[in-house]
Amino acid sequence: MIFAVNNHPQAIIDGLKTETRRRITSLDRYHEGQTYAIQPKRTAKGIKEGRILIVKKWVELKTKDCPISIESAYAEGCHTPEEYEKLYEKINPKWTVRVAFKFEFIPDLATLKYEVLDISKQGEKTKC
Repeated sequence: MIFAVNNHPQAIIDGLKTETRRRITSLDRYHEGQTYAIQPKRTAKGIKEGRILIVKKWVELKTKDCPISIESAYAEGCHTPEEYEKLYEKINPKWTVRVAFKFEFIPDLATLKYEVLDISKQGEKTKC
């Protein structure tokens, strides 16, 4: 799944972005329970740190009086519904129906850094 806004891949890794909205043409492309690569742009490979797991998807209709919720705006990586809708309108100016996805970041275990407690050295930590 492409996340072309510069900070979005890192926001996903950090757990700050957990939702995305796409044109309705994406409805049959992405499925609940499936994982997808996080691509920073259309021609790029997925990031090595992990993938996203789609946990929920739903369809939204454009209404003038009812933008997304504050919680959804925050999950999109924005501060307010108005900020998010302005960004979405800039990318998709003629939208009337869109599909929304809630996802979780699934880290690639091979890229995780962790600390091992070496009990043979009386509690010294070893970085891996």
